[in-house]
Amino acid sequence: MVGRRSWWWSPWWTVIASLVPMTLACWAVTPPGGYLTPLFYAGFAALAVAVAWLTMGGLAVVNLPRPRLRHAVRLWPFLLVPALFAATTVLTGLVPQAAFDAHRSRLEALVAEAEPGRRIEDRRLGLYTVSVSDDRPDGCTLITVADSGVLNTMGWAYCPDRVPVSAKGDGYKFTPFDGPWYEFTFEW
Repeated sequence: MVGRRSWWWSPWWTVIASLVPMTLACWAVTPPGGYLTPLFYAGFAALAVAVAWLTMGGLAVVNLPRPRLRHAVRLWPFLLVPALFAATTVLTGLVPQAAFDAHRSRLEALVAEAEPGRRIEDRRLGLYTVSVSDDRPDGCTLITVADSGVLNTMGWAYCPDRVPVSAKGDGYKFTPFDGPWYEFTFEW
């Protein structure tokens, strides 16, 4: 069996391994503000895949039979890893809106259930665990997503009548999201 390589030499291992940081990155950006732990894991996994990809790609180029240019077509699987990383970058921009749209009816039902002064804690809504749902004096209902936000508390604000206003020093910042829905950040 002259010329046969071991199973670990295949370029497909880096392609398959690149799906791990891709999945973790999509999971990390699902809630408002993202999840910190999957984001770190995605970064470390992407770094490991990039090192493995560069190593395997370099060794594959060095081990190509002569003339190398004619045999370069054998390296096409190595082009999939950068393509998957680029696709991940595009996809992570689409995931938050898609996840919100998938949960919109449940979030609206939760807003309808909320009453002034009444807190709803640890309610599971699909991918999210809502830690607190609370009415504000300005008429907005805040829905805080458990474990979201990198260093701050984040969630959605439902403000059907007006644009939410952050009082000076209250720590809340609102960003328009979709119609009467806003993403909010509470900075400590």
